[in-house]
Parts: sequence; C-alpha cells; structure tokens
Amino acid sequence: MNQQQHARSAYIQDLLKQSPLSRNQIASISGLSNPYILDLEKGTITNVGRDKLIALAIALDLGLKQIDEMMTRFDRATLSEADIPLFVETTRRIRISSALHPVHDSFTFDLMLLSVERHAGRHIIVSPRPASCLRAEGHRRYAENRLCEEHPLYGDLVETIVKERKHRLLINLNQHPVEQYVCRECLADYILRCGDPQERNWRIRHIRSAINLIEAHDNFQFHLTTECPSFIFVLKSPPDSTTGSDTLVIANIPPHRYQVKTSGLLAGFATENQAVIENFKKELQAVKCTVIEKFETRQRLVAHLEELVATATH
Repeated sequence: MNQQQHARSAYIQDLLKQSPLSRNQIASISGLSNPYILDLEKGTITNVGRDKLIALAIALDLGLKQIDEMMTRFDRATLSEADIPLFVETTRRIRISSALHPVHDSFTFDLMLLSVERHAGRHIIVSPRPASCLRAEGHRRYAENRLCEEHPLYGDLVETIVKERKHRLLINLNQHPVEQYVCRECLADYILRCGDPQERNWRIRHIRSAINLIEAHDNFQFHLTTECPSFIFVLKSPPDSTTGSDTLVIANIPPHRYQVKTSGLLAGFATENQAVIENFKKELQAVKCTVIEKFETRQRLVAHLEELVATATH
C-alpha cells in the first residue's frame, strides 16, 4: 500500500469513528455495501466514483465543504453543478434504519425528507408554516443567501431538491392523504412579523401555493391548530403495514425561527425506531386535539389564509 492509500485509509477511518452510526447503518443509508466501505477503510480501492463518495458523505452527515475535502483526497474535482443529480439520486438508495440518523445541514435534511417522500403512503407534516416544498423557486436561495455565499453549489442544490420534493408530493396526493398541522399563531407570525419586504413577498407566494394545493387536491388536508408544536416533523406510513415501517424525520425548531437569515444547521434526525415514532404519534394526537374546528371546511380555511395574505400585502 502506497502513502496515498494509507492517507485515504486513515481519513475514512477517522470519519467513521466520528460518526455515531455503525458501518452497517452507514451502508444502509449510503446504499453502499458493507464490504465496500470496509475496503475504503483499508485503502484498497484506488478508484472511487463521485457518486459513491457523495453517497458516503451524506450518510456521514458531512457539509458541502467537507465533501469538497473528501473529493480532493480522492483526486476528484470539488463539487460543481454537474453533481446535483448525484445528490438527488442518493435519495433513491437511502434506507433509514431504527438508528437515530443525525441531520445537521439544511440540504441533508431536505435529502432525508425526499428519500421518505419517494415512498407512497400517508404523509403527515407538523410545522409552523406550509410545507417547505411549496416554496416558490428562488425563495430558498434568497432566504439562505449566506449559505449560498459559503458554497457555490448550495443554492442550486437546495432549489433542485425542493422542486423534486414538490413533484413527489403531487404524485403521492393522487392516491394517498397528506395531512399538515400548522399553529395558527405561528402562521400569522410567519407572514405578518417579517421586516424584510422582499422576504415577505416570498412568504405570501408560499402561502398562496398552499391555498392552490388545498383547492386543487381533496387529499391535501390542511389543519390550523391553537398550539405551537415543539418540533417540526414528518411521519410517513406505508399503504400496507405489512410491507414496511413508519418513518420519522424531525428537527428541533430553532429560536427566532421567523428571522430571514438561517445558519443552515439543524438539530434533527431520521429514524424508523418504532419506540421513538410512538412517542411522536402521541405528540401528534395532542396536536390533533387543538385543531380549530371552524377552519375544517375548505371554504373557511381558504378565506382565512386569503385574509392573512391580504393583510400582509397592505
């Protein structure tokens, strides 16, 4: 083994030691085989494809700059726009396990959501605003402009993932219910307590997108609640309980969540751990108990959302 192979071996071993996941779990999430990852640890593979490096990096929860470093260590060019399809493709191979897979970057969170949303079934969203995939193209790039400045790929990457997530949402709606629970006060704050006029316009478009979906799809059930959720979470259930397990993707809501700029860092995870999921099902039941009945008819709900938009516009 030459010096470069030793260096790569040590580098991969160090990354694996830093991860809270086992090699088997990393293999499941990345779509790479356990023997392949073991060979990477040993430094015996001399030609590693970009797709495999990106898949491994996502499983290890690496940021874009860290992925650039990984590419350089394996004599590959740093990330470019041509790699975006490779990021999206990883979501077809991700297999979330009963482990708590950590998610720290916004783009990784989006990739985990997309991997879950690719599977058909009942889809439940609990959040303080409409589903993030309903944002208009360009909104993420504007709201997270600092992150776009930190890495040239970030803006194009998150916008592409959002577009694909919306596509999957619409496909799922054709056959399965999608339920969203949003705190009424949080939603009002989201659009009315925004000091940046341009960001407020983006948020108006976001809510209008939700209105359009409510009016177009009976399977889209949008509920306003009196209580603010402690977490943002997505729960996906397979159509048939015998063919798969429920999957949960969750993030802690950061303080000052309505400010325009974000750090891009999250405290979240994805899991199929049924004990954890049962706890969040209890949380969901508590949220359902606070649903505001007068907005359960689509006509009244849309009228209320239109009123919010009108207030924010003037």
